[in-house]
Amino acid sequence: MELEPSLAESLSKLQKRIQGELRWDPVTKSLYAAGACLYRVLPRAVLWPKGPEDVILALELAVREGIPVTARGGGTSRTGNELGEGLIIDFSKHMNRILEMQPEARLVKVQPGVVLADLNEYIKPQGLFFPPDPSTKDHCTIGGMIANNSSGPMSVKYGTTRRYVERLELILSNGETVRTGPVSPEEALQMPGKREREIYRTMAHIMDRYREAMEQERPHATKDSSGYHLWGVKKSQGVLDLTPMLVGSEGTLGIVTQATLRLMPLVSCRLSGMVYFRELSSVGEATQRILEFEPSMVEIMEKQILDLARKNYPGLGQHIPEGTEAVLVVELEGEEEAPLREAFSKMALQLLENKLACEFKVASGPKEMALFSRIRSISGPILNKVKGSRKPRAFIEDPAVHPSRLPQYIDGLRGLFEKHGVEASIYGHAGDGNLHSMVFLDLSSPQDVQRMAALSADVYELVLKLKGTISGEHGDGRLRTQFLPLQYPRLHLAFREIKQVFDPEGILNPGVIVAQPQDLLQKNLRFQSLKTMGTGGSLEHPQVLEQIQGCSGCGKCRSYCPVARASRQEWASARGKINLVREILSGNLPEGIISSHEFRLVMELCINCKRCLKECPSGVDVPWVALCGRKELLARDGEDPAQRLLTDTRLLCTLGSATAPLSNLALSSPPARKLLEKTLGLDSTRKLPGFSKSTAKTQALKRLNRGKDRVALFLSCHANFNDPEGEGLAAFEVLRRNGLKVILPEVGCCAMARINAGADAKLMGQLRKNLKALAPLAGIGIPILFTEPSCLLALKMEYPRILASQEARAVAESCMDIHEFLLDLRQKGLLNLDLAPIPKKVGHHTPCHLRALGDGQAPGRLLSLIPGLEVVQFGDFCCGMGGTFGLKAKNAKLSLEMGSPLQEQIRNSGADLVATSCGACKMQIHQATGLETVHPLKLLLEAYSRNAASSLGKNSVLPKDSLQGAFQGRRFRRIWKLHSHLSRLNPGKT
Repeated sequence: MELEPSLAESLSKLQKRIQGELRWDPVTKSLYAAGACLYRVLPRAVLWPKGPEDVILALELAVREGIPVTARGGGTSRTGNELGEGLIIDFSKHMNRILEMQPEARLVKVQPGVVLADLNEYIKPQGLFFPPDPSTKDHCTIGGMIANNSSGPMSVKYGTTRRYVERLELILSNGETVRTGPVSPEEALQMPGKREREIYRTMAHIMDRYREAMEQERPHATKDSSGYHLWGVKKSQGVLDLTPMLVGSEGTLGIVTQATLRLMPLVSCRLSGMVYFRELSSVGEATQRILEFEPSMVEIMEKQILDLARKNYPGLGQHIPEGTEAVLVVELEGEEEAPLREAFSKMALQLLENKLACEFKVASGPKEMALFSRIRSISGPILNKVKGSRKPRAFIEDPAVHPSRLPQYIDGLRGLFEKHGVEASIYGHAGDGNLHSMVFLDLSSPQDVQRMAALSADVYELVLKLKGTISGEHGDGRLRTQFLPLQYPRLHLAFREIKQVFDPEGILNPGVIVAQPQDLLQKNLRFQSLKTMGTGGSLEHPQVLEQIQGCSGCGKCRSYCPVARASRQEWASARGKINLVREILSGNLPEGIISSHEFRLVMELCINCKRCLKECPSGVDVPWVALCGRKELLARDGEDPAQRLLTDTRLLCTLGSATAPLSNLALSSPPARKLLEKTLGLDSTRKLPGFSKSTAKTQALKRLNRGKDRVALFLSCHANFNDPEGEGLAAFEVLRRNGLKVILPEVGCCAMARINAGADAKLMGQLRKNLKALAPLAGIGIPILFTEPSCLLALKMEYPRILASQEARAVAESCMDIHEFLLDLRQKGLLNLDLAPIPKKVGHHTPCHLRALGDGQAPGRLLSLIPGLEVVQFGDFCCGMGGTFGLKAKNAKLSLEMGSPLQEQIRNSGADLVATSCGACKMQIHQATGLETVHPLKLLLEAYSRNAASSLGKNSVLPKDSLQGAFQGRRFRRIWKLHSHLSRLNPGKT
């Protein structure tokens, strides 16, 4: 959509006046055309303000040009109120500061872009927290919570956001600033702004004229986020407080730039339990009994979700018996655990004696508490893993009825699902009657779109018959605005008057809460058919199309993606990459946009950390989509020679090693580093690892290498050329001291850096050469061990996908992390434990690629076997290096910002040194913290070496068939019958 010339000129002028940023290029607009909702609405421009002054200037332009303005935070709304066809104001990047803390008064003043989880982390040391807890708490913003009156599982005890907003500062559409709070009639007359005075005058009249309607039409529900909340606006003696009404107004009356929030003290103890049902019909009455115990949480999950959880998370199976129709997860809070357990005992007795439940479990300790929490937290996201064209869609996901009417509501829902011939799953907040129903539909089908509209109308009719509300916590947005007159036959007229006095220009989120169109629910749906461009390019791969269709747009990637967290940019998020490719394949963007700077920027802002594979609720493989985007760029525009050289790790290492120590002198020379920055783009401030003249492989081949059982060791470039003693030889020696004969296969670089660059089309020969060296080993069941997680990930994940061969899959099955291998020996009682004490405190960092392959805790567990060594496991943070990403000058600052949470944790840990198995992580951590950073195997070897007995100890030769005992797992079971022949085979050089 081309901008009108006058608007383009106005935007250019505004760009020069603001402190923040303003963009209106096609890629940026496309990234903000969608969010977590069902809709696509293309904006004209996006603003990232740095202060209220920027917002005022933007509103002036909007009024002058007659374009809408929509405030946006994390883009997590399911109702579509974060989208608009005019100017989007994104507060999450700059206006995200906590301004003032008043612990004694239990108040905090914040800007709208503050993320809820960050706020609670900040105030936790004061023993306080902000109670509303939506499932998006890791990535939603306070501004969005205020707009929607958000809540979550704990609302049954603590209520919604409205209860905790003390005051607001907002800007009206005419640029006036309003500060809310109790205002007397006399004070209202003295307000500085003309429109503000008119607002108070009009609101006083509305509160009087619609008093009867307010009494008759108020929902009989414990929570309500539908329409403008008029209850609580008028106090005694004519005092008005606009705050309760502005909370939940979805950015339609003013733009919030500051909020003062009430806080609550943290509780000392929580305890959770699970209640099991054979029939869903019993849940309603059971919930009523549970509420008598004043729980802090009562969450429901029904059969389909439970079956999916059992299938996708085997570790949870023991807590979800077959045949369970529904589960309630219940939580109690208090100062001590004993009274909570006593309350649970009484609760269980009531439910079981009255045959309302078939089983009742109470968490035995923190481990089971975490399991119960895990089961609850996956309830909604796991539905996105269902395959097929019909996906779980959120459009009747938020009605709320009084908990006493929950049985009728559940029965009514089931009947409507059957009437309309749809599958649906129910989960959510049973404690306050707020159920989230996810209906499986294909919204690219006109028939299913009509089915959605008909089902919505029937569900809301049912809800209103039960005196409930059509929205409990998500707001109305585009989903429900057209149904508001049904819930508020007279009050919806008051809403129009309120909108008119606050926003007579009609520019603030038009079409939400107050709107004319009756088919808003069905307009601007984003589920267009994806097309191919006819070029046979990487982005047209069926797997890419599948990933795009699988993304729900929930925005959780904003919390776990290291690049998105550090940059606070939508185009850095995983969702942003999916949306951009969807826009191209839907025909909304021209194919030529692929060659644009903006497309390249979006695709390059993925470091292939693989966190999406673990943390994306829908399981979308966004790194694969980004790699395909890079492949498409290379195919169209060719590869930059500097990039080509920088990603050829083996060539650089071979040259560096051959020319050492001269190469090391050059790397430490400022003029030489400046030259590298100019030619290769390497950051001149980076402290690059030196090269060894003698490689690990060369040195290992000279050492005694005996053992009855064989393992293969894949030496990474870093282990072989940069850190031969601390990683390569350490691995060799640790294996040798456990009685193993170590094979060093003739392999080249794993090529992970080249794969990350999207250059795998040029790598087939190199990948096949590595497979040729490893396949014979895999064929006879020899474990192939890796010290470097990225190399292991390349062989296990990337090779099979790129080559799509049985040989690649077979080799992948035989590859494993060396630390896991050693722990397997320990489990079988076969690990040499002649370890001398090391009286130090070491912090262990788990690299992203190791975590992507499992839980990533094996190195830390291995280190904990060393006597006297105190091991501190750091949190799940990325170091920020991202392979060659952090080496480049253009990414250096962002790279360090990405690693700052880890760096802070390291500095506060009191560790003497840090251990991590990734060479890039070692480089980043050492440079950022100054602490010695080593491979875990270096410490293990040190413990062996300190104990002279270990070198020729009784465990130096393992019992016959010891490896067969150690590896009865799936990877090697099919091969071990050939074990007796191993001594006659000699693949590779040793």
